[in-house]
Amino acid sequence: MNPKNIQRRRRQQRMLYITAVALAVTLVALAASIYSLQRQTRAADEELRLQADLGGQLRKALSILAILDEAESTQRAYVLTGKPDYLASYQEAVSNLPELLPELDRIADFDTGIAMKAASAKRAINSKFFELAQSIALYQAGQPDKAVELIQSELSLSTQRRAREELRSVADKIRTEREKVAAEIKKTGETRQSSVVAAAGALGIAVLLAALQTGLLLAARTRYEKDLAASEKRHRQIVEEQSELVSLALADGTLVCVNPAYGRHLGRRPQELLGCSLFDHVGPGHVEEVRSMLTRVIETGEPAHGENPMVAHGGGEMWVAWTNSVQEDDDGVRFLHSVGRDITAQKRAERALRESQDFLLKTGSLAGVGGWEVNFHTGKIYWSEQVRRIHGVDDDFEPTIDTATEFFTQEAQSALTAAVVASSDTGIPFDLELPLNSADGRLVQVRIVGEVRNGEDGRPASMSGALQDISDRKVLEAQLRESEQFVREITDNLPVRIAYLDSEGRYQFVNDAHVQRFGVPRDQILGRSRVELKRNRDAAIEERLSEALLGTPQRFVFEEVVGDQTRLIESQMVPAYSADGSIKGVYTTGSDITELKQTERRLRDLTDILEITPDMVVQTDKTGEIQYMNPAARSRVGLALDAPVKGRNFAEFNTEHTNMLFDIEILPAIKREGAWTGETTVVVDKGEVVPVSHMVIGHRDGQGRIARFSAVMRDISRAVQSRKELARQTATLISVVETIPAVVAVVGTDFRYRLANRQFEAWQQCTRERIVGRTVEEVIGAEQFQHSLPIANRAFAGETVQYEKTIPREGQPRHVSISYIPLRLEDGTVDGLVMVAQDITLHKLEAERLLDLSERDVLTGLLNRSGLNTYLNCRKAGGEAIGVIYVDLDYFKPVNDTYGHAAGDEVLRQFAQRLRGLVRPTDAVARLGGDEFVIVLAGLPDEAPAVALSRKVSEAAALPFHLGTGTVTIGASAGVAFGSPMQAWEQMLEQADAALYAEKGNRRR
Repeated sequence: MNPKNIQRRRRQQRMLYITAVALAVTLVALAASIYSLQRQTRAADEELRLQADLGGQLRKALSILAILDEAESTQRAYVLTGKPDYLASYQEAVSNLPELLPELDRIADFDTGIAMKAASAKRAINSKFFELAQSIALYQAGQPDKAVELIQSELSLSTQRRAREELRSVADKIRTEREKVAAEIKKTGETRQSSVVAAAGALGIAVLLAALQTGLLLAARTRYEKDLAASEKRHRQIVEEQSELVSLALADGTLVCVNPAYGRHLGRRPQELLGCSLFDHVGPGHVEEVRSMLTRVIETGEPAHGENPMVAHGGGEMWVAWTNSVQEDDDGVRFLHSVGRDITAQKRAERALRESQDFLLKTGSLAGVGGWEVNFHTGKIYWSEQVRRIHGVDDDFEPTIDTATEFFTQEAQSALTAAVVASSDTGIPFDLELPLNSADGRLVQVRIVGEVRNGEDGRPASMSGALQDISDRKVLEAQLRESEQFVREITDNLPVRIAYLDSEGRYQFVNDAHVQRFGVPRDQILGRSRVELKRNRDAAIEERLSEALLGTPQRFVFEEVVGDQTRLIESQMVPAYSADGSIKGVYTTGSDITELKQTERRLRDLTDILEITPDMVVQTDKTGEIQYMNPAARSRVGLALDAPVKGRNFAEFNTEHTNMLFDIEILPAIKREGAWTGETTVVVDKGEVVPVSHMVIGHRDGQGRIARFSAVMRDISRAVQSRKELARQTATLISVVETIPAVVAVVGTDFRYRLANRQFEAWQQCTRERIVGRTVEEVIGAEQFQHSLPIANRAFAGETVQYEKTIPREGQPRHVSISYIPLRLEDGTVDGLVMVAQDITLHKLEAERLLDLSERDVLTGLLNRSGLNTYLNCRKAGGEAIGVIYVDLDYFKPVNDTYGHAAGDEVLRQFAQRLRGLVRPTDAVARLGGDEFVIVLAGLPDEAPAVALSRKVSEAAALPFHLGTGTVTIGASAGVAFGSPMQAWEQMLEQADAALYAEKGNRRR
């Protein structure tokens, strides 16, 4: 209590004592004074009781507010993190609510204004707790995105604000009423004092009676002070026991009063904080902001709300939400009254939510994917931030159906409109790739997918989907087409025939050499066989083709009539394998080797006749002077057959490089070994430089000295050119192996790697320098080697093996299709194997996603009509009898009408979970739509098990359904049909439906 008030009360007591002597003037005045004081004392007692009750109700209102804040913060933390500790805290907070909410009704008895505020607060609290329970139910049902969307919605935030404001309004109203009661108590005391003074003046002559009166007054005063002290003690206990931080400070921030909660949060006793500055405990960087706000409150007298961090016990950070107001004492001194609530958990949850949102935004931005949604009823369109970025529009841009489609080109608009209409009619999602003109002038290639969502009436209510920027992918596809064109140009300019035939022997690819061979346009060749192209049917070639299609590569020479000439063609046929290891076709090449074969025959016929050999043969003495040149050599250097060669030196027909090579390599080799063979260059007629295969032999005399030299030179211009061509073809093949989107490696029969492409390097995370030449076990490890050894042995035995493998990876496993192909020599011997691996993860995931979308009910996760049809088709093969139970919920419509469709959806989900718990893993549960369900029991001996299960379904439906803060009770009717799975299941469904309605009819009777 204020010391000045204590002194004032002591002075009043002394005046009371003096006045009491004067009260004895008359016995009548004394009696009147006694009656008046007794009446005022009863009024004071009533007012003190009312003040105490108001203090208790204020405490309960603040407790409800604390529970609401605790439930809201722990609910957010649970939805964002999924930790069960937060869920337990939420449930503990909610469990205290049922015994406190009725207090709002008792609070309403004090005043009509409080009654209206309390009723409004109760409605807001019930609405908020229903919304909290709904978000937790969504999270536990496996829909965390919808749960986060609900707690972030403007409706959720406004509901929380309204609940808090209504509760604070109730608390403020109670405080106002309590202050009025305190004023009445003060007024009553002043009135009693006036009565005492008046009575004392009138009764001054009756000393004895005055003394008696004084004693009564003192007793009443003592009782009043005791009651007042008790009321003050109860009020102090309420303040000290509450969890909120309460402080009273001077205008400069000096603390003059703090409650225990304030001291607990700062780790100090309340007495130690008195005289300290409240700014000492404000978090760094927020002192000036808090000082400015508090100065404004002191100067204007208007309350203010704010949030700032505090330095908590142990140096940690604690966020507090403050309500600051001004209080004045009797001398007009202004104090700053602050009430704070710990919101650290809420701030952490909000921070985690922001981090989660930032992560989703970043991943969507990196992938170039954004989301969109169209409400058919309102016409409103939602675009995510990434979709806005792709369109090049600002955050305040409000898209409509017209403005959204205007971004696409005219042709794209028509395609998109047709896809949307078709999807709305059929319910089948669409997937398009279209050009889009962004607002900032960019032409963007996008992939847009969409899916229709039906309302409760089964009609399309909205459409949602995703938009992805695929401009980079389109550029890569264009580059790929250019690359394919480049490869075609290369193959068309090769003198070798190149073709690809499918498994039926029809041409699917031919180069220009083949087009010239057939003499018809390319488009008339593709898709046709040799017979259809009127080529002579050669049984040997057909047999070779059949062998290639069985997996055996072929290489052979055959004769072919071209015009009026018979040409020798060397052909190769290499099998082409599909992803599953089956042979899908054959690659063929054909080279005209007619001239080569003719040359070989001539060389064999003329090897013994140097005079007519095409090789250049020259003999010289030991100094290099020419002694003999055969006709071929004479012809190449431009000498007549009878021209003398005496005096001509061999060096004059060599290039400078050959002469240098003769001194430093050829002659030393001849001295050591007697001969030298290699490649050099010579100068022939008209100064032409020709590459030759050069052999020099040294002939020794009787003393072993070199007396003369013989040189045999063969023009290898074509061979050099062929080697260059072969090198180019090899480089092309290597480029193809390096660029195909598959992992390729070649392993010998000694289990050592011979070849590995870039994709294999990336797969094994090892350079090819550390792969080629090493064993498989060294590269992939002993465990993987033992796993793949049986498969490799099958390939070495001549079998093509193909299998799929799942490889664990961070985030998501990868699915790979692997083929082991025997590597055969020309004689058919297996010399190793070719390993080809392709990533099929996307195909696997897409297949699973499409299957789940097409056969599952979105709301309950049960089978839909299509999924049920698939299940029954699978059961037909077994021929076992089945039982069909048709279930229809009773009294379900009132749930939607009373609690809303969200509550109805929750009832359907809970009922679906109960049905799953009643059936076997081999049975099927489906939702046909609305509140209609079907259960199929497979392999039944008779109808009895289905009838028994139908009763359990009715019992399960009769159990209460929990919906957040309340429960609902419905029922279910079930009809049973029994028959063979070969029977049309729609007919069995109709029989079960008829049985259901018969049951309902029997119950009505």
